[in-house]
Amino acid sequence: MKDFSADSFPFPLHSFHIWQGGKLLAENYYAPYDPRQLHRMFSVTKSLTALAIGGLVAEEKLSLSDPILRFFPEYAPESPHPYLAEMTIRHLLAMQTCYKETTYKADPSSNWVRSFFTTPPDHRPGRVFKYDTSAAHTLAALVKKLSGESVLGFLRPLFLNAIGFSGDACILKDPFGDELGGSGLMARPGDLLLTAKLLLSIYKGSFREDYLPLFRKSSRRQDDAFWERFAAFVKEALSFQSPTIQQGKTLDELQGYGWQFWRIRDGFAMYGMGGQYAAVYPGADLIIVSTADAQAAQGGTQILLDAMHDTYLALGGRPAPEGFASFSAEAPSRPFPKELLGNYEFLKNDRGFESCEIKETEVVLICQKKRFSFSLENENLSYGQSKDPLYGETLFSRWSVSKDGALFLYAQILSECLGNIRMLLRGGDGRLTIALSHVEESSFFAFSGFLEGVRTGCLRAEEIQGS
Repeated sequence: MKDFSADSFPFPLHSFHIWQGGKLLAENYYAPYDPRQLHRMFSVTKSLTALAIGGLVAEEKLSLSDPILRFFPEYAPESPHPYLAEMTIRHLLAMQTCYKETTYKADPSSNWVRSFFTTPPDHRPGRVFKYDTSAAHTLAALVKKLSGESVLGFLRPLFLNAIGFSGDACILKDPFGDELGGSGLMARPGDLLLTAKLLLSIYKGSFREDYLPLFRKSSRRQDDAFWERFAAFVKEALSFQSPTIQQGKTLDELQGYGWQFWRIRDGFAMYGMGGQYAAVYPGADLIIVSTADAQAAQGGTQILLDAMHDTYLALGGRPAPEGFASFSAEAPSRPFPKELLGNYEFLKNDRGFESCEIKETEVVLICQKKRFSFSLENENLSYGQSKDPLYGETLFSRWSVSKDGALFLYAQILSECLGNIRMLLRGGDGRLTIALSHVEESSFFAFSGFLEGVRTGCLRAEEIQGS
């Protein structure tokens, strides 16, 4: 089992718990932290917010297919952009919004919830993953609007009190009095363990035996039908919903995303900046909780997650037969997403992308009158070499298909401009969405952000351009 002593990591470890099969195998706190101290959990907050949304779904106060705009008419633009109008609760949960970044960061001096409805959309929702904390912030405001309670205020009589979650835990607020539903949780590490045990029970299917008798007695909702609906929501929330292969920055962040929960190697996690984790490994009936400050340590997040995964293997875990990691040798070959095939005209963009042709053997992008070709002729996860015409560099590309059918292209830049280009392509209904990113210090700046395309002959691009 991995050594979780304080001097085993290149950053301060504040606490850890290791729980398996009903037993607490290890627990430790490092000065100045102790079990009684509330700790900032950052994005772990998102998971609690999602559970509150699950409670509202189980109470049948909303549906995941409901447009988010319906609940905030006070912030609705006079003529909402089509992308905003079609964005649903499900899109927010899955981090598949229509924005390129967290909306309130552009102007923190303006109302943070309102910014989610007034920021110009960047791409069609429901197509590609983009981590967006303003989605969870808005969902927390929705909990308040529909229940009259804060996120924890809604969850406490539902199940937090019953499982022993700290009564003085809280979620901090933004400058306008709305909860920081994506980052503001102040709680104890033990609270994360208690919540993770409930999640594991639901995921394994033992919830009826493990928790339902308790909730029948002590929850404000004692009807079994409610809990069946809640458990069904949670199981979906913990499952793969969005491929993160294009955006993830660590090995575990490449495994996919649920509904405000991360998928990790062989499990799932509540996941907060700096090392605030509740990692759950169902294959070994194992939970590992950590609090830390790894923000200044290069690669610190992955060091801690590697230690957790090594512990999982040491305690009887086995790697899952199907992973989602980029270009894993064990990754299964998936059929080419044929709904992508065709010629597309891009909507107006500031980087000069004009059109795209997708064939089973090649993806061609026309940018600034130049032709970029990415070969798909070889087997899945293999390589094809081409010369990029815009910057004159050699590209060595490979590709894969995500679990839910998106095409992922990864091109290494093999020259003095060392780096890479990454693209995730998703289509359907005559439309194409491409998420672009690049890592290179002096070139390839066009390869960032999002592109929206319309299949030739389906719709005229100007008919849907930025209305």
